[in-house]
Parts: sequence; structure tokens; C-alpha cells
Amino acid sequence: MGNRYRGGAQALLLAVALGVFGTTAALSNEPASAIVVFDGSASMWGGLDGPRNIKLTVAREAVRRALGRIGNQTRVGLASFGHRRGDCADVEVLRQPEPVDVARLMEPLEKLNPRGRGPVTLAIREAAKALPPAPAKRSLVLIHDDADNCQQNVCVAAQELRATGVTVHVVSLALKPDDLAKTACLPQMTGGRLFHAQNVEQVATAVEEALKLASADPGRIEPAAPPKSSPGPSARPNVASVAKPPADAPPGLYLRSLLAPKSEPVSLSLHWTVTTEAEPHDVVFSGRATSPHVAVPPGRYLVEARDGPASASVTAVVAELGPTVAEVVLNAGILRVRAQAQKSGAPLPDAIVTVSEVAPGDGRRDAPVGQPVVAFKGSDGVATLPAGRYLVRVEQGLVRTDRSVVVPVGSQGVVDVPLNAARLQLSAVGKEIAESGEGLIFSIAEDDPDAPSGRREVSRSAARQADFMLAPGTYYVIARLGMIEARESLAVGPGDVVKRTLSVAAGRLALATKPIGPGASLAEPVSYRVERIDGPSQDAITTSRPAPVLLLLGGRYRVEGRYGVINARVVREVDVKAGQTQQLTLEHQVANLKLRLAGSGGTPVAEVFWDVKDETGTTVWTTGQSEPSAALQAGRYRIRAETREKRYDRVVELRAGDARVVELAAD
Repeated sequence: MGNRYRGGAQALLLAVALGVFGTTAALSNEPASAIVVFDGSASMWGGLDGPRNIKLTVAREAVRRALGRIGNQTRVGLASFGHRRGDCADVEVLRQPEPVDVARLMEPLEKLNPRGRGPVTLAIREAAKALPPAPAKRSLVLIHDDADNCQQNVCVAAQELRATGVTVHVVSLALKPDDLAKTACLPQMTGGRLFHAQNVEQVATAVEEALKLASADPGRIEPAAPPKSSPGPSARPNVASVAKPPADAPPGLYLRSLLAPKSEPVSLSLHWTVTTEAEPHDVVFSGRATSPHVAVPPGRYLVEARDGPASASVTAVVAELGPTVAEVVLNAGILRVRAQAQKSGAPLPDAIVTVSEVAPGDGRRDAPVGQPVVAFKGSDGVATLPAGRYLVRVEQGLVRTDRSVVVPVGSQGVVDVPLNAARLQLSAVGKEIAESGEGLIFSIAEDDPDAPSGRREVSRSAARQADFMLAPGTYYVIARLGMIEARESLAVGPGDVVKRTLSVAAGRLALATKPIGPGASLAEPVSYRVERIDGPSQDAITTSRPAPVLLLLGGRYRVEGRYGVINARVVREVDVKAGQTQQLTLEHQVANLKLRLAGSGGTPVAEVFWDVKDETGTTVWTTGQSEPSAALQAGRYRIRAETREKRYDRVVELRAGDARVVELAAD
């Protein structure tokens, strides 16, 4: 129970009510708005805690149940992703925020057919655009089962949403630890809650709690304090203490947080929830703030404070007059994490920091590590943690460093985590880069004796200005545009920032096909295979376009052209020079051949098997059609027609441009 300070002057109370609470009253007519962002990617067909519980069905039923338990004053919308085309742009706002109508909101979910990839980042950005403007309370409730797999940084989107006052609550369905860490910055940066549900019961509870937090009545919530800025240059967080309200302060709840019993209240930005003791579902206050004052009528209330994994609750009795202080003891410590470059000590603004709880025990190095409880992006962050042992991990690019720390009750500490990394910044020049519709790809590889080629790719990027964080060492860099490649070997040391511009200079090879001979015409499909013969081994290019123009690195190439689908084939070698266009027309000496086995009266025999061999005795064409036709390379052929009763042979000479009908007479 909190301490109570009484006193009262009606004039003072009236002045405070009109002045201090004027903003809250103005907001009371603005209903809360929330959009449920529902995962429609193919992985939602998977099982949750066993194959029988399909994640799509479990999550959908949890939404149905939760919608029936929130107030009608809340406006709820619906968005999904990966459910139509399944590509990285497949995002749709299915329902704009509107007063709760369970049947109307559930209709699109009943028809949802998960099918593709998971553009989580794009989905929350598009859903946020559909929310009404401030000052209404605005939230997103993301329900998903995987991290963004469309190469988008969800933490950058979280920063954007925080700047616009949008809170994101996340319900993650049995995520892997690494994927959970990638997503955790969404609720942490925006002041929301992260729920990691691993069975049916946890999903139902998490979705209901998330929607309850998103739908709290803004008329009862004081405006949240602005997000905490990064700590200053001092090593310790130095969280300030909070004074008790004066005895003549207005009545109501004055919420205070303590790190340890019998310590001074501290100024922490926490997520507070106040409910009436008699009706636990009756939320009278919910929001992130620092030591807020909640104007409530006399009665008994349950007060909960939470920041990430740290939480505690207390029961408070509010009297008619004077302030009531509710002190919540978190039994926690404050840990500041600073990610730095090992050589220079420079901050790493793009680092990903996760804090995971270590199982209690004898302090062994191999003690089990749990899932991340805190995650953020940046070089400097502060976390409120329950007392215990933790593993702090800092990652950027391909480099990772772990630190083990102990957080005592009431502590305010700091851990510096240096990253032994080098930065490699790549770009490429060449007019083909701007002119080509193909994408430029940078690839980084390192020696690996166990790999089939002796090298292993460790990273790649499609950015025009690629930025890699690597462990010190020697790497092989490739800039690839279609079949064009530029290669270089680079050594990077601790703390180095190496910049390289690779020249991707190419030539063009224009291919065409021409059958020769009297009456020849381009009537059959063509295809090409192009491979380099004077340089590093590369994958061959194949295409079935009739007249392609290919971008190739300067060098000598073997070109194989095929006409039709049998044996008409021409091979040529050609030199391609950077900056020039080389025209190559492949001339095919082909003939069109039609076969017929005629029975009595000239009627074609229906059941016949044909076998056509070239001069070397190699079978080039077999078919069971009664009157087949095909384009063949000019030359000498042995034709065999076989029925159940007899076999017939004929030798024919085909010349370029011929259109021959070979008819065999059946006895």
C-alpha cells in the first residue's frame, strides 16, 4: 500500500484541474486507434508447439477473442503482408481503423491465404500511415512468426515510428533467438511490449494483452514523457531521485519506482498500468511515463510498473483527500552498454546490442544462455534489468563480441564492449552500371579449405555503396553485374576503414540466328549458351531470346547457338572488348524433315516408332508420332520406322534449306 499525504484547498484543486489537466481533458474525445498487422507469409502454415496447432489458426482465433474483450470506443484496423503475391512489396491495409466490429474485422482474416515472404518492416510503415494523426493514442499490434526476410532494417523503422508517437506491441510466435533479437527493437524503441508466445495459451494471452494496451482510453492517460535521450559522457547512468509530493498536492495516485527496498525513488521511464482491484480488466491508466500522477477516485487499485524484463506491482488505497504515493520496488539494476571500436574507441551507431539472461548456477562459462530480454540498435543504451547474471552481445556486420556481467539489486553500472572490426566500403564505376537493368551485387569471400572451391562467401550486398563490417583478415571482393565481374584481394586490419572502387567495364555482344539455304526462315525456337574461355571460371549465360544483347567483361568467349530442339547447333568463338559492341550472327545449315509411313491405299500407319541416327550412328531424334516433323542439321541420316510386325529403313541426305517429306511404304 502506498503512503498517503492529505491536505486540500478547493481553490487549489480547481486551479490544478483546469490548468494541469487541461491537456488530458482535451484529449478525452479522441479515441485510441490501433491496427493489427497480421503475418500472411508462408511460414504461418507451420505448427506451433506441435504440428496440429497451425500458427495461422491459433493467431486468428486469438485476435477474434481479444477483439470481443476491448471497449467499443477503440478504433481498430487490420493490415497483412505476404498474403497475395508473396513478394517483398506485398503489403495491404485490409481495414482502416474503425469502431470495433468483430465480424467485419475477422472477415479478411478468414480468407487469408499465407503464401510468400515476410516484409515486416514495410508492413509496419504502411500500417502506421493508416493511423489517424496525433494527438490520438496510436498503436500497432504486430503478430508474426519470423523476422523481416526482405533485407530491411526494422530498427530504423522503429526510430521513425517513435518520432511520430506510434507505439508498437509485438506478439512473436516461437521465434528463433536471433530473429527475436532483430525484432525486439520495435517495442523497445516505441515504448511497447514484446510478447514471445510458444504455445496456444500464450498466444491467446499475449494478443489480448497487446490489444488491451493499444486500446486504453486516452482520456484517462496522462501524456507520456518524451523518450529518454542517450546518457551523457559520464560512465554511470546516474538516474535522478524523485521527491515526494507535498502534503497539499491534489488527490490521486503518485507513482514512484525503486530499484531496491528502502532506497530512494528514481526517475525511470516505465510503462505503468493501473487497474481497479475489484475489476482487473478495468484499466484506468496505461502508458509510459516518469513518476506520473494519475487522477483517480478513492478506492483500491493495482499498480504495475514494467520496463523490458523488469516488472513489479503493488496495491494502493486512494483516499478522498491528499496524495497517495504508490512505491513499486523493481528489485533491479540499471545497466548502460556502450559499443565501441576496439582500436579507436569510436562509438558504433549501427551496432545491434542484445542482453540475455544466464541461467543461475555456479558461474560456469558454459552456463545456459536464455533468449534476449533487451535489444537495441546504437552505440549507447540503458536497460533496466532484474538482478542476475547476463550475457551482453554486440554485433555489427560479421563481427560479434560477448561480455558476461552481473547486475546487483539497486546498482547503476556500465559495460564497455569493444568490437575488433574493420570496415570495408565498396563502390563500382562503369557506364554499364547506370544503363543496365540488372542489379549490381558485391560479394565478400574468404579462404575455406572445406569449401568445394576453396573459398566461402561470407556476405553480399545489392547496395550501390556497400558497407561491410568484417573481422580483420584477407578477403576476396567481387563486383558482379550479370556476367560482368571485377575482382580484388584486400587485407583489412583492426579499426581500418578501407574504401575501394572497382571498375566494371564491359562490352556488348549482340547475337542473332539465321538459317541458310533456299526458302530458309526463322520458324523454330532458338537458344544460346555463352561461356568465357580465357579468364577466371564463371557461370555460363543461357538465354532463349531470339536476338539478345549481353553485357560481358572484356575477353574471349565460346558461343553455342541452337536452332529448334533436335541437333541443329553452331559454335563460334568471339572477342568482346570493353566499351564496344560485337555483332555475331550464327548461320545454321538446317533442313525441315517430315516423316510418314504409308499403308495400303496411302493411309498413314498410326502405330509407328521412329528412330533417326546421324552419320556417326548416334540417335538424334526418336518419336512415336504418326507423321512427325522437325528441323535437323544438314547432313546424312538413317531413318528407321518400326511397327509391331516389321521394321523399315531409309538413308536420306538433307541439304541446307530443304523441306523434305520422307515417305516409307509399309508392306
